[in-house]
Amino acid sequence: MLTPFCLSRASARGLASLVGASLIAAVSLAAQPAPSSDVFLVPLARTNDGWRVGVPANASRYAGYDNQPAFAADGRALYFTRVGADGQSDIMRADFSTGRIDPIAVTAESEYSAFPTPDSTALAVVRVERDSTQRLWRLPLDGSAPSVLVPDVKPVGYFAFADDTTLAMFVLGSPATLQVATVGRPGTRTVARNIGRSLHRIPGTSHVSFVQKSASGWYIMRLDPRSGAIDTLVATRPRREDYAWLDERSIVMGDGAALYRYTLGDSAWTPFADFAFARLRNITRLAVSRSTNPRAALWLAVTAEQPDRPRVARDDGTPTPSVRPDDVRRDLAILAADSMEGRGTGTPGGARAARWLSEQFRAAGLTPAGDAGTFLQRVPLQKAASFAPGGRNAPRPVASWAAWDSLAPDQRLEAANVVGVIEGSDPTKRDEVVLVTAHYDHIGIGRAVNGDSINNGADDDASGTIGLLELARALAKGARPARTVVFAAVTGEEVGLIGTRWYINHPVRPLERTVANLNLEMIGRPDTLTGGVGTAWLTGYERSTFGDLIADAGVPIVPDPRPTQRFFERSDNIDFARRGIPAHTLSTFNLHTDYHTVRDEAATLDPVHMARVIEAAFVALRALANAPEVPTWHPGGRP
Repeated sequence: MLTPFCLSRASARGLASLVGASLIAAVSLAAQPAPSSDVFLVPLARTNDGWRVGVPANASRYAGYDNQPAFAADGRALYFTRVGADGQSDIMRADFSTGRIDPIAVTAESEYSAFPTPDSTALAVVRVERDSTQRLWRLPLDGSAPSVLVPDVKPVGYFAFADDTTLAMFVLGSPATLQVATVGRPGTRTVARNIGRSLHRIPGTSHVSFVQKSASGWYIMRLDPRSGAIDTLVATRPRREDYAWLDERSIVMGDGAALYRYTLGDSAWTPFADFAFARLRNITRLAVSRSTNPRAALWLAVTAEQPDRPRVARDDGTPTPSVRPDDVRRDLAILAADSMEGRGTGTPGGARAARWLSEQFRAAGLTPAGDAGTFLQRVPLQKAASFAPGGRNAPRPVASWAAWDSLAPDQRLEAANVVGVIEGSDPTKRDEVVLVTAHYDHIGIGRAVNGDSINNGADDDASGTIGLLELARALAKGARPARTVVFAAVTGEEVGLIGTRWYINHPVRPLERTVANLNLEMIGRPDTLTGGVGTAWLTGYERSTFGDLIADAGVPIVPDPRPTQRFFERSDNIDFARRGIPAHTLSTFNLHTDYHTVRDEAATLDPVHMARVIEAAFVALRALANAPEVPTWHPGGRP
């Protein structure tokens, strides 16, 4: 990767236990067919003049009913309700680190509207018991036996914790009532009638907000459960009752495909975001993550319908290849060997690596796409004034071979991209190109540390290059993809994207027909922020439909967990993105301290992890190459 962009780390942590709630339960679902809906995650950021709202990413991915989002207490997961094909309702957990979605527990009863208890050791859920009694239960996260939280109140529909023991509950009836109870004590107090389903704790307080419905309109109200005092905050959007608190003063509410914000003291709701571009409609339930860290990332979860979501191709029967860790280990030992001298751009070691990759492309059965019928796309360079491999004075790009010929012979250097092609099979799609890239260069030979002066660059980026090579081998063995796939192991990333920029000016297939770029960068070690072995993250996930498309294909992929590092802008994908091609990097870089040092050796990598990531990348590549639709930029996503 390029030189680190140093900013303070931010996390996607949220604290959704006491500070706020988006607690809702679709009570009628047990008796009615569930509509199709999904839960979407939207990044939020505070700015000097308000808020910046990101692009929604589908977090639930199910052809049925997913609803009622609530964030885990640590902000690393999202709970929601799923109604299966058999009508059974279960609480699901979407893990932000791994991308996995799993049921919390499989029971004989239906559960709705999960929310962490104040001590964060359990979920409070609305359970429809076997005799159809509907009460509030405690479901421990350690798998121990559940228990009733409020035994004598039924049928409970929705709820919110006002503090550690005080509950505000929507109780069904004609009309529905708002009742306040204390956990462990019998009895309740009815404080309002004819209320809506959305109950929330107001951040930073022990007050609860609710919707009061009346003939004159619907209003968001504030309740002090201790005193019973109620006052009016604002009229809702017309006939809308679902909302969430952004902070202690601001509320966000959905209306169609749009979001609106109200801040206490304002005269009206103001537009906040419009997700029509993402094909969302009928936004209902909302939740906002919380954090005690003012610099931490925030998330908004919304439930919405997406009837026209991007599609992936039907399974063509091609099995996912089984990548052998031993093969990965063998090739890493070659490409990151001392004999490659750190693969510096324009060095003998770099040329040696290019020749070896050419031999592997040929053995895999790719069609040469370099110069003069070879796999090598030569790149002209000029030697720096005091050039030394791995030194500060890197070689400089030369605009053309004619300009290179005009240089003094002792100033001439050259490097090469290694490029091969698998032609597409679909007459209507084969002129479209999916470009797979990884940079094989590294920083070469430098100052000796404990007698070792070779920066082998095993993770950066021999790992990604071996991944590219395994993808080429696997794709060449199976059914030909619909679109043409170009594999390019590029040079000069470490010295300013020299190889990528030469390719852009001399593409082997037209750039205007290149529909996606999958870049592999540093996949050699597991990243605990994305679930460890076999899971990966995608830079710029929120910028285009690229991530959703491959996630829909079953790839265990999550957004970049370190957005402040700006990895989207720090690898070869960025220049393709600037040319309008949806281009993203698949990585598992965990900020290890061997980066750009002589310690980045093949022995430090995890071939088992790499093999699993490469298998997932193969699924992603086939999805991109065969999908009916190609990735597109979200508004403002193209750099």
